[in-house]
Amino acid sequence: MLSFRPVTLSDKELINSYLKQQHTRLFTYSFEVLFLWRNVYDFQIAEFDNHLLIKTYVDGCHYFLFPVGNDDLIPTLEAMLDHSFCLDCAPVIGQITPENKEVMERLMPGKFKFIPSRNEYEYLYESEKLATLSGKALQPKRNHINFVEKNYSWQFEPITPENIGECIAFNDAWDYHYNDNPESKRFIENKAINDYFLYYDKMPLDGGCIRLDGKVAGISVGTPLNDEVYLCLFEKASHIYRGSYTLINREMIRHYATGYKYVNRAEDGGVEGLRQAKMSYNPAILQEVFLAELAEQ
Repeated sequence: MLSFRPVTLSDKELINSYLKQQHTRLFTYSFEVLFLWRNVYDFQIAEFDNHLLIKTYVDGCHYFLFPVGNDDLIPTLEAMLDHSFCLDCAPVIGQITPENKEVMERLMPGKFKFIPSRNEYEYLYESEKLATLSGKALQPKRNHINFVEKNYSWQFEPITPENIGECIAFNDAWDYHYNDNPESKRFIENKAINDYFLYYDKMPLDGGCIRLDGKVAGISVGTPLNDEVYLCLFEKASHIYRGSYTLINREMIRHYATGYKYVNRAEDGGVEGLRQAKMSYNPAILQEVFLAELAEQ
């Protein structure tokens, strides 16, 4: 049976040594994501046969991510299946891109059935488009920016020890306003952002906030995934000020992500309003992913 353990801060070098072997655009293949969401999705890791294995426990199901490593994949996949049987649960492997799917079908033909997981499709945008909001499709976003500039004095600031208290207070007020139930995507995300604040001095992430008429009205946190992709980890803005979401989005990209081709803004989790918001920014890539389950023999 594989030996999984929780992700800790001290695992950064180990995890990154594996992740740099795999060119990916997927959100979860990041040490920062695995650590900050470790208590939300029970992320755990194990090493086996020169592969890094990542497992979550969600809704009573042990769920594996596609393994990371360059060596023979068959023994690792078999070990993952055996581990599932020992846990007395049906094997489920997720975060499978179309390229991963082809590999699994070639190595183990007929072994798995692959199910498109639309709620986990990830939204990738051209960073230049987010920084400039150019083009007819993004005219409504430019209108929001124009409204902010005409009606408020505004500024962007990096999150620093001097203003982090105000950012925490904004986040707490935002959370109180929405008063989400513990199953909601917003409530789950807030657990992770609270860990960002808790470990602020131990995790060098890019954080920014906007002020409208002197008050913090939006916060965002991001980090590079690799040389091509920048991750937007969190983004929250005021429900009071029109255009605050558009402004914090644009300013974060301008300050931190212009050197990257794409910005990954994660999935929508099946939340219809969030899906509409993400689609309204005209994604360059809607990254398809699959779940793999054992096929009936």
